[in-house]
Amino acid sequence: MRLTAKTLISTPFRKLLVLITTLLVGSSVGFYIIELRPQGHHDYLSAIWWAVVTLTTVGYGDIVPASTSGRILGLFVMISGIGMVSTLTGNLASIIVENRAKRRKGLLKVKLSGHVIIIGWNSYARNIVSTLQETGLLTKGDLVLVNSLAPEERDALAFDLDMGNRLHFVYGNPAHESVLHRSSPATARVVYILSQAGLSAADADQQSLYAALTLRSLALKAPIYSEVVLAENRDHLLRAGVSEIVPRGEVASMLLGRMGKTPSVWPFFQGLVGSRNHPSSLDYRLLGSDEKAMTWGELIRTSRSRDGSLPLALCHESKDLTLQDMLDEGSALDQFILELFTLSGQQTSLGQQGPSIMINPADDLELTAYDGLLFLKAQSTES
Repeated sequence: MRLTAKTLISTPFRKLLVLITTLLVGSSVGFYIIELRPQGHHDYLSAIWWAVVTLTTVGYGDIVPASTSGRILGLFVMISGIGMVSTLTGNLASIIVENRAKRRKGLLKVKLSGHVIIIGWNSYARNIVSTLQETGLLTKGDLVLVNSLAPEERDALAFDLDMGNRLHFVYGNPAHESVLHRSSPATARVVYILSQAGLSAADADQQSLYAALTLRSLALKAPIYSEVVLAENRDHLLRAGVSEIVPRGEVASMLLGRMGKTPSVWPFFQGLVGSRNHPSSLDYRLLGSDEKAMTWGELIRTSRSRDGSLPLALCHESKDLTLQDMLDEGSALDQFILELFTLSGQQTSLGQQGPSIMINPADDLELTAYDGLLFLKAQSTES
């Protein structure tokens, strides 16, 4: 009982609410006993109505005390109400302003579902947001940025992205669980981990690794895509539960190598994924049940005749990966390991196994085992 009472008045705002409630109950009971019951009225709701109207100093005048005792009670309630209601209004305004300030500073938990999370920030991050907007992931969805940018940098970024209330900030070190928890990763649609600007390559990868380990315990279902600076840290991030990893500079170096044979590789790549003034031609969709009954050659002919699109690759979707998938059922040692995990109550989920693709297979390949399709959208003759 003591703990409950102590919790009830733990803050000044709660103390004020308790005082107002006590005054309302006491004045309602007093008005009922002094005024209504002697007159033969047994309507306690009228007593509550009088107490609220008097406490808030509204004073409708539909119910008024007739006795001296009732008027004294009314004077006490009115005088008390002026101070209490004014203080309550000020406290409510202060709480609203404080919450807005905390939200602007990234100190409050965002309560979202189906949102996109970007952890860390660097000079390439703006391109990721632009691509997400182009592909439709942020058309109506929310974006949560987890980083330790200064307030003026966050304000400039919010102005640049122009997403209004759909942009949220979570301030702090992404390696800390309490910080990542505020971004609601358990209900996120996808999570990106970027190498934080201003850190050395080793420190940036270490922060990404800590963030990945924490994320995988908080978000078992959401796919996690990460950037890595040092190629030797790629395997560490994969073991931490990251779905896919892109080493920084790897794509650029491969493109530069291909350009040695023909410089047309670069404008082709720009048109493929979208860059600067080149809209992306690459898109993805799930295969329909009728398409799964086709062969690759039949799919190409059907797609070209239907909308002019050109199929490029078949995809296996990501799937949940568990410890059972990695262990050999015929091995006594593997079965013993699995039993230890089961008996101890530990999770056997290992995150998600990344997607796999088949690029431009033979025409007679059957599509039953595949889930989706990467294809090029048809371009108008004017572009």
